Formats: sequence, C-alpha cells, structure tokens
Amino acid sequence: MQVFTKEGLYKISVDIFQSMGATEDDAEQAAEVLTSADIRGVDSHGVSRLTGYVALWEAGRINMTPKVKIIREHKSTFTIDGDSGLGLVVAPKAMKIAIDRAKLYGSGWGAIQNSNHFGIAGYHAMMALPHDMIGMAMTNATPFIPPTHSKEAMLGTNPIAYAFPAGKENPLVIDLATASVARGKIEIARREGKEIPKGWMVDK
Repeated sequence: MQVFTKEGLYKISVDIFQSMGATEDDAEQAAEVLTSADIRGVDSHGVSRLTGYVALWEAGRINMTPKVKIIREHKSTFTIDGDSGLGLVVAPKAMKIAIDRAKLYGSGWGAIQNSNHFGIAGYHAMMALPHDMIGMAMTNATPFIPPTHSKEAMLGTNPIAYAFPAGKENPLVIDLATASVARGKIEIARREGKEIPKGWMVDK
C-alpha cells in the first residue's frame, strides 16, 4: 500500500485543479477542503473525489473561473450565484460572507445557486469556530435514495453539518447524510471490493 503525506496530497490536488484552469487561490482552497476530509477520516469526501470533479469539468458542468456574486441580500441574509463554479471554492466564499454578516447583525445566512459538489459539509460549518460562532452547512444532492418502503430513487442524501464552539474543550462537530449512509462510503466499498452492511442499498 502506498502512503501519501497530507502535503503530498495537497500538492497533487492543487496541480490537478490548476491544470483544469483554476486560479492558484481557488486551487489551493479546493485542495484544502479535500485534504481536510482525509485528515478527519472522511475518505469518501477527500482526494478520492478528484476524479469526479475532473469528470464534471470534462463534461462542461464546472466553470473553473466563475464570477461569483451576490444577487440578493438584506442585512443578515444573502443569495450567491456561483456561476457553475466548483463548490469547494464557492461554498467557503459564501461562509466567509455569512461570518462577516454574523459579526454585524448577530447571525449570517447564505444560500447558493448554480454551483457544484462542495465536498465535506463539516469543513464549511467549522469555518465559524475560530470566530467563536456556531456554523451550519447543508446542501441538496442528486436523487439516489428511495423513500421508506419504496425502490425508486427520489431523494438526495442531502448532508447537514453543524459546528459548535466549546471554549477550552474540543468543539462539537456533527456532519451527516440524511440517509442510511453517505453515498461516498458505498463508492469506497466498491473500489475496495468490500461488502456493505445490509440496509445501505436497495436492489429490488
């Protein structure tokens, strides 16, 4: 088994994103989100996702040089148009704005349209922690999940993450899919040729 350092994975990720046309700053931001997932043990949303982002870019679904802008706002709330940008870049930009709004108004709430997969939800929620704020991040997802007692995929895993500061103690971070399991964990099991527990998938 080949072992990679965080620095090595980070550099590989930056190089790949830049080869796709991302600016240096955006490539570094995207790489930071991916490698942070691996460091936290969430391999399903780490650098293993790179092939998926490349595929989306090759299909013309990701704009690597987006003009991200606020299209609606009112004090603590705002909506951003991501211009089909990489979610790994657009979401942190939105979170930074939400944090700034929270400093001004007591809370900050942002919505994003026209973006893509944003990686590990917990990363974005945790951006609030250094500011002694509660962070929250959530997203919709492609419908892969059948509702209870059915077999037709109609719902997304729609992940939600919360991050709560705890003073001198470790922060409380909750990052979950609203399904039995995150789809990425099934992808990892498939790549490794491992069986998955009963209840993770429906096949009939």
